[in-house]
Amino acid sequence: MNAQTAFIIFVVLVALAVIVARTRPKANSGDIAITSAVNTAIAKEFPFVSMQIDVKTFDGVVILGGVAREFSQVKRAEEIARGIAGVKSVESRITIRSGG
Repeated sequence: MNAQTAFIIFVVLVALAVIVARTRPKANSGDIAITSAVNTAIAKEFPFVSMQIDVKTFDGVVILGGVAREFSQVKRAEEIARGIAGVKSVESRITIRSGG
């Protein structure tokens, strides 16, 4: 591959990266506040429980991911998220991992 071909490939990749970055949905301040409130509320509810919950919010839709030990924990995390102001809906992708 010569230098000119490598440069053209580089320019195309940079252009694609810019296009992808501009079309990706951006978090608005409401979504950031919702995510923070859900994280805080879950941490208060389960302060010493081994749960790994990831919270993302897009246009008021909260997506919960991660791992919990019990189904009841998953349900409670969903309830907590639904109780936060501004949440339109909650989608849970939390998996249950039993054992240690």
